[in-house]
Amino acid sequence: MFTMRGMTILFGALLTASAALAAAPPAFEAATVKPADPSETGPGDVVRNMDATPGHFAMRNVPLRYCLEWAYDLKDYQVYGPDWIVSENRYDIVAIAPGKSDNEMREMLQTLLTERFQMKLHKETKNLDIYALLPGKGVPKVVEARADETTGLAAGAAAGSVKFTKQPISRLTFMLTRRMDKPVIDMTGLKALYDFTLDTSGLGFNGNPPQDLSAPSIFTTVQENLGLRLAAQKAPIDVLVVDHAEKVPTAN
Repeated sequence: MFTMRGMTILFGALLTASAALAAAPPAFEAATVKPADPSETGPGDVVRNMDATPGHFAMRNVPLRYCLEWAYDLKDYQVYGPDWIVSENRYDIVAIAPGKSDNEMREMLQTLLTERFQMKLHKETKNLDIYALLPGKGVPKVVEARADETTGLAAGAAAGSVKFTKQPISRLTFMLTRRMDKPVIDMTGLKALYDFTLDTSGLGFNGNPPQDLSAPSIFTTVQENLGLRLAAQKAPIDVLVVDHAEKVPTAN
């Protein structure tokens, strides 16, 4: 028979176990993390490299920074750390988590990356140089998309242009951020999905000059094509800082 003291000890142990279980970070049922095969071609820096099978998660040939971007739902300019996390080292991640949503998968990936790469992270706010995408003087020239349209992104009819179909303005700022020398932040207040075409012949890559130096600048075409404007300014941006990470993940 249990004594009163024994019952108290047992009850305390159950409470401790329950608290420990409740405090455990979300984790995949099973996961492998390993360096990508060097013979693989093509960077895995876009969502299409992920496994869309329900209950499964996969990223292949991806740098650590991209993994962190997806795990914490951040843009590339919001992740800081050693240079090698950008592209030097690439990894394959395959995991199983039946019935889990994207948000739950993100939390599980956070746990997995922290454990396998022995990462130490912190969050802070940095005052960054940006380009703000703002309303122009008149009515925006973007057209709200019809419900029956098919989402798309393609080269426009004119050389050096991009046609956006049923896209949010964030898709435009994503493209501009990838090609300009500073992040582009949407401050237009435009919340729907839109159709528009933008002349990008005067837009280089990663802040470099365009091939055709006589082409109109992106600042001009954003005004003329979209009725919006780009303005250089500073803005407080929440960022994730990688203080430490191992290049070789721990064994699966």
